[in-house]
Amino acid sequence: MAMVELSRFSLLASALIVVGTTQAVQGATLMVPFELARHIAKNNGKKTCTVSPPAPVISLSLSSIYEDDDESHSTIDPQQKERYDKAISQTRQFAAFVTKYASNYTETDGNRLDAASCALKALDSWARADALSDLKTRQSYLSTTRILAGAALAYVQVRPAAALLQFDTGAIEKWLDSLADRTIPVYTESGDRNSNKQNHRYWGGFAVTAVGVAIGRKDFLDFGFESYKLGVCQVTADGALPLELMRKKKARDYHLHAAGPLVMMASLLQANGYDALSQCDNGLERLAHFALGSINDPSKMEMLAGEPQVNLPRDKNGLIRPDRIAWLDAYLHYYPEDRKVYGKLFEGALFSSNLGGRVSVLYNLSERD
Repeated sequence: MAMVELSRFSLLASALIVVGTTQAVQGATLMVPFELARHIAKNNGKKTCTVSPPAPVISLSLSSIYEDDDESHSTIDPQQKERYDKAISQTRQFAAFVTKYASNYTETDGNRLDAASCALKALDSWARADALSDLKTRQSYLSTTRILAGAALAYVQVRPAAALLQFDTGAIEKWLDSLADRTIPVYTESGDRNSNKQNHRYWGGFAVTAVGVAIGRKDFLDFGFESYKLGVCQVTADGALPLELMRKKKARDYHLHAAGPLVMMASLLQANGYDALSQCDNGLERLAHFALGSINDPSKMEMLAGEPQVNLPRDKNGLIRPDRIAWLDAYLHYYPEDRKVYGKLFEGALFSSNLGGRVSVLYNLSERD
């Protein structure tokens, strides 16, 4: 055990040293927990993006996808889901676009300058239009936190290319700042409701934290740390999140969904001097073990949630669909001893637009070209 802890400390220390040489955000005070493109000067020389990004979405009016009388929010209403998917479709397309091209830039360690140009072009287009500035419902705010988190981490990845492209990032940073500022009171000024304490809060905290790292606002990280502690300090001895167990037949799904922003927040916070990983007796590690273990053996989850679990989406190879565990390579970066067990859950690079793109490419350098 002592060797494991020493290894983890060394890994964290080396991560901080590496990051210090890769990116300077405002005032050079905030750090990125992964290596950015390492060879930005050795690029393909293509400065023009030839692909048009999705048009900006200004207004969103989203409602829950679950049946109105279902207190566990676990039974989907097909008509409400269809309306939700249609309303958010273009916003999701933007997130997929910007994270795809940011990932293409990172994966080639800076060679695909045109990919960075596409990501910056999309971000700038939405920023100058003040996209997502008219969110008409609470659900709209809750849902767009994932878009904001992904966009912020995409921007972090391509920002080093902005100087080479002579690209003015002022509008992007102003837009991200405004969206994060408007996110905080959604949770702090709406009373004592479950969505202020469960996965919605973690996604909000992650989005604000990611923006904080992207534009150099430490107060955003402070909000993120409070959101993070709110989550990991609820984790039981079993590794469960009580509020996610309340989702009954979808408890497994929601444990995996909640683990994502908590893992990514932990990474961003730890790199900037917050003691995240050890919070509440290593709550994050317990949660990860419980959630990941339930993928192929949901018996403990079913016992605690009181219902059989719905099937998880699987690929043709029988493995869980990668986006459900896209945070896993970030987690394994800090807990490498767990790779021999949980590395069997996926093949290839893990991607989620909600988490900034190809998470594996960020945290696992062997995945880069």
